[in-house]
Amino acid sequence: MAKSQSEPRLGGRSRSRKAKPPLPDPKSAGPFRPFTSDPGWNEAWWWLGIPLAVALFVVGSYGIDAAWHRRWITSESGILETAQFILMVIGLALAVQLLFDPFVRRRPLVLAVTALAGLACLFIGGEEVSWGQHIFFWQDSSLVTAVNDEGELSLHNMNKGFERTPRALLEIGVIAGGLLIPLLCAYTPRFRQSRMALFLPAAALVPAALFAVFFKGAGTLAMAARPSEAAEFYLYFFMVAYLIVFERRIREIEREAPGVKSKKT
Repeated sequence: MAKSQSEPRLGGRSRSRKAKPPLPDPKSAGPFRPFTSDPGWNEAWWWLGIPLAVALFVVGSYGIDAAWHRRWITSESGILETAQFILMVIGLALAVQLLFDPFVRRRPLVLAVTALAGLACLFIGGEEVSWGQHIFFWQDSSLVTAVNDEGELSLHNMNKGFERTPRALLEIGVIAGGLLIPLLCAYTPRFRQSRMALFLPAAALVPAALFAVFFKGAGTLAMAARPSEAAEFYLYFFMVAYLIVFERRIREIEREAPGVKSKKT
């Protein structure tokens, strides 16, 4: 990757700074160079520190006091459920902000990815709190009974397909985007310089994907009362981290090409 960035200077003084390759933009032609705004080790406190701290907290609290862990960590209104909702609120705010950006609106694929991410955050966040029922503690027995038999206003309790299908798609996306793509890019750096590089998850998302897979398969290891709740936390953390990187990359393109916001091509 470093080699590709230095190649434009090998031609001597005849090459100017304006000749350096642009950043990947779906509406521009290459050659491209990698993004420099992707999180590095100087930001490991959030992309590595937070996932690691949460894993230690979940596993450690279960080992120290399983009853306390069940009541405060993995219960329906526990810390993990609350954190999942907060993550989805952050993700929705990021997506909505991007939807107002001219760069995003003028590029159909960028707009589609942003809108899909926003809708996913809205759906997941709404389902996590039963669309406000867990927050405001309102009760309407007739409405709730008409929707499902669990006493909650949520689609995933009405039909398991509303839970299993979206979760399976998200898990596949996290495994592919958080593990396979970074591995592929590590061996083939040119993918980070392609027109699709804007959409490829950054290497910093690997820890979140690893912990999601770990807790997904931790059901038989007795490391948490409900390891699926921890797995969901990492899936949602991955989504928010993806949107953070996505927004950074768009801002980087806009900074280096000031006319890109209003460009109609």
